[in-house]
Amino acid sequence: MLLFRIIMVSCIFITFIAIFATLRSANKPKKNMFMAVTLPYDVLESDFIKEIQKEYKSLCNKVYIIMLLTAIPCIFPFWIFKNITVYIFYMLIWCLGFAYYGIIPFKLMNRKVKSEKAKNEWFVGEKKVVYCDTKTTLLKNSMPISNKYFLIPILIGIIPLIMSIKNFSSENIVFLVVAILNLGVILLMFYIAKIFNKNKLKTYSTDSKINFILNKTEKRMVSIYFLINAIVESLIILVFYLIFFEYIDIEFFNIIIISTVVLSSIVALGFIYIKKKINDLDEELTSKNKNSEIIVDDDDYWIDGIYYYNPNDSSKMVNSRFGYNITYNMATKHGYFMAKKLDKIVLGATFLLMIILMLPSEFATSSISFNDNSPNISISSFPYSYDLDYNDIESITITNEPISFKLRTNGIATDTKCIGNFKSDKYGKCRVYLYFDGEDNTPKYIVMKLKNNKFDYLIYNTKDDKNTEKVYSKLQKNLD
Repeated sequence: MLLFRIIMVSCIFITFIAIFATLRSANKPKKNMFMAVTLPYDVLESDFIKEIQKEYKSLCNKVYIIMLLTAIPCIFPFWIFKNITVYIFYMLIWCLGFAYYGIIPFKLMNRKVKSEKAKNEWFVGEKKVVYCDTKTTLLKNSMPISNKYFLIPILIGIIPLIMSIKNFSSENIVFLVVAILNLGVILLMFYIAKIFNKNKLKTYSTDSKINFILNKTEKRMVSIYFLINAIVESLIILVFYLIFFEYIDIEFFNIIIISTVVLSSIVALGFIYIKKKINDLDEELTSKNKNSEIIVDDDDYWIDGIYYYNPNDSSKMVNSRFGYNITYNMATKHGYFMAKKLDKIVLGATFLLMIILMLPSEFATSSISFNDNSPNISISSFPYSYDLDYNDIESITITNEPISFKLRTNGIATDTKCIGNFKSDKYGKCRVYLYFDGEDNTPKYIVMKLKNNKFDYLIYNTKDDKNTEKVYSKLQKNLD
């Protein structure tokens, strides 16, 4: 369970860092903009802005403290949660809750600054004007990398799907679902990158050279980001499947830790790096020629400085004013679906999938029955039932020696039970049906050494040592 805890804590840590970096980025003026509100340059040095910065920092600190306090059950889950499914639900609600409500300080300050701007008439630039650099637009298609490169992650993503179909069974259905979802995520990344690349170019300056450099840098870096992200994810899933279906034998712990760190870093930090580089390049180029800078006051199109709604703009995706991401134009059908509907569909599907796949396994119990006809032994444990003939058993023992597994290729592993396919230094490949009492002592369990079987051993016990002994006696009697 140490591996599981590390993965969950890593998710919490990445979420905290992402929210911290996003909130912190808003407390510093960017060119002529503060809290996603367009302002004259001289206003940015006013006492009002300094007071807003102070108040915003105080609100953000409260959010950070609440996040850390409510993360304690996630960091030390088994002091509080005895049920792993409930723990995962809590962690998801924690992540999603702060992703949606952790940005409240920014919304409050955006409204406050916008209200003060209207009262003092701090308007700058032209309103409801769209600039277009036709010279730069002609070179639009040469800016991002070719879409054909996305064939690489798509082809890699198809391999796990083929493997899961080839090895399909009732207990392996989760692999098929994950393979389909993985391919869907890759295609979604390709689709988003394609839509972003088709968006109209942003006109930063009257100097076409500056517009070309900034637009090309952004489109190329964003398209490369999505491509690398898709390739990394598809490769990680492929390696997992090669391990799960025993095509390769690699230490699972090291692979999962490395892959989690790599993927999380790319997702959480990759886009932050890109947006920061574009912003720095924008300030560097436009600061050299202030007279050529184009300023448009389109605050009316930004709801709380986060949601973009402009019926006069055909762009489906635009650069966000807040944080290090992109957002959607909700005035378009596509943008409204992506901004308001897609996340709810994905979240609903995720929770439904968890309920379907995890709850039955979480509360399932194992039972063994003996038949007169072949197969002689049947172990029921949805969805990991197993049938065995007495002829497949070479020897049988009962023990309470401490046992550990270095790899779970399929099944359930918690502090109270292990069910499924495992690998052990002592027993090799084994089919396991083990219950633990949560104490330091190891309960009694039956070890069946197998022959002519894909497993080396079958390990079984019940929740009660006396019942385990009864099963052992009956097995021994039938073998004799």
